[in-house]
Amino acid sequence: MKARACLISMVFIASSIAFADAPPAALTDDVKPIRVSGLGIRVSDLERSRQFYTEVLGLKVGARVPAQGDAVEYLLGLTGKVREDTLIVIRKGEVKPGATEFGTITLVVPNGRKMAERVVAAGFKTARPIVDGTNFVRDPDGYMIELYQRPAAR
Repeated sequence: MKARACLISMVFIASSIAFADAPPAALTDDVKPIRVSGLGIRVSDLERSRQFYTEVLGLKVGARVPAQGDAVEYLLGLTGKVREDTLIVIRKGEVKPGATEFGTITLVVPNGRKMAERVVAAGFKTARPIVDGTNFVRDPDGYMIELYQRPAAR
C-alpha cells in the first residue's frame, strides 16, 4: 500500500511539474499589451523630485493629476505628450527602505559624461565615478538613474 501511495504521489508531482512548465496560450490582439507606458515611483518630496526630473534631466510634465485621497502625481516624459511618451510617474509617498534598489531608470542621452556632470553641478550625487559614456546618478530619494550613452556606430 505504501508503494502505491508513493507512486500516486510521484505521478501527481510529475503532472504538476509538467503543467507548470507548459507555456501559456498565445496572446491574442485583444489582450496583448500595446506598449510599455511607464514606471511609477514614490518620492518623499514631490516638488523637489519634479524639479530634478524636469530642470536637471530635462523631462517634461505631461500632466499633473490627482491620485487617491490628497495625493497628486506628475506624469513625466520626453515630449510632454502623455499618450505618446513612455512615462515616469512620480507620486508623493513613503520611500521604504530598499525601494530605491529595484534596478534603474534608464534614460538614453547623447553624452553620458556631460549629463552626469550636470546632475552633480545641480547638487545631486553620482552612484559611481563619472566616466566617458554611460553613467549612473541618483535622484533626490536615491533612485538610480542610468544615463545610457549608446556606443558609437561602427
